[in-house]
Amino acid sequence: MIENRFSVGIDISADDFYVSLMCFDGQRSVVKGSKKFSNNYSGFVAFLKWLANKIKGGKALFVMEATGVYYEELAYFLHCEGKDVAVVLANKIKHYANSLNVKTKTDKVDAGTIALFGLERRPDLWEPMSPLLRDIRYLCRERLSLKNDLTRVKNQLHALKRSHNAYEGVMDLKQQHIDFMEGAIEEIEKQISVLIDSDKKLKKGVAKLETIVSIRKFTIITILCETNGFWGFNSIRQVVSYAGLDVKHHQSGKYAGRSKISKQGNVRIRQCLYMPALNATQHNEPMKQLYERVIEKNPTLKRKGIVACMRKMLGLVFVLWKKDEEFDPNYQWKSKDKESDNKDKKRSNKDITSGNDEKSSPLVLQLAELKKKEVGITPTSQDKHRFKESKLSSCL
Repeated sequence: MIENRFSVGIDISADDFYVSLMCFDGQRSVVKGSKKFSNNYSGFVAFLKWLANKIKGGKALFVMEATGVYYEELAYFLHCEGKDVAVVLANKIKHYANSLNVKTKTDKVDAGTIALFGLERRPDLWEPMSPLLRDIRYLCRERLSLKNDLTRVKNQLHALKRSHNAYEGVMDLKQQHIDFMEGAIEEIEKQISVLIDSDKKLKKGVAKLETIVSIRKFTIITILCETNGFWGFNSIRQVVSYAGLDVKHHQSGKYAGRSKISKQGNVRIRQCLYMPALNATQHNEPMKQLYERVIEKNPTLKRKGIVACMRKMLGLVFVLWKKDEEFDPNYQWKSKDKESDNKDKKRSNKDITSGNDEKSSPLVLQLAELKKKEVGITPTSQDKHRFKESKLSSCL
């Protein structure tokens, strides 16, 4: 007898969230109930009470989209209650809904689609960030934001100083703004250093990564806190994809479009890696050789060489952090990147940012097993040729 499996799809917003409870009984998926709750503590408690009456002691998977920060309070609440929580990127749900030809767009329909996604795909469970890295991430993001604002205001002041008869009062305000942001950045960097020093393991790991030529502490810690210390990453391909540095090809038939990076990932990682990679093209010999090799093939697109160095530098940080090793400048880099890519493909079929490499659906597998029993086909005689049989192909 196949045990009933429950999935709770949650479509969340700033003020409230809509839930849809779906059950798979071994043959089909059935909606058991839908309801709307407030996005606060009292709403969370009422939600669990309502769910307990519906599933009668059963265990459910809670699936929600990563919509900004609105999901965080509910996700942390459910995790503290010992529930299985999965947080999925919104574009995965969007593409999944398109595959089902869902044309209606309402909170109730979206919650039902998310619940069905949880039943079929069984996404990986969500784990909260380390409290220390979470605090550092807030500081690093504020530092990056202030540095962007500082560059903008400096450019404005530069233009005012070279304009005709500019008003002194405005220039004084711009200079005060610059002084304030420079002081705030300095204070933030001190707080980040204090938090790093408070954890011996983190301090030791950052010190080892600082041995990489052209990369410094604040770039390293930004990468670590944006990736949660590379928790859940099993290959360089996954890290590169998460940062949006993976190459996107556009080709069909005789048409071959321009290849470029997807930029569908964490923009802060790309932002903090650009200047270190630019510096590495001059002072890091392996990076310099890589840069020259790329621009030799693309003399009019030198930025491709910088992006290649960004990818290589990110992969280097990932490998050294996982192995807990220092950078070896005498290490001989492999020139054949295809071999490592093939190994990564075999090692892991999961991709954190793209929805193309989903693992096999347990729901489909269970339906296939039921179908085999009905038609009386034994696994030993027919499984090797199941895609040639029309009856089995229809259910797979």
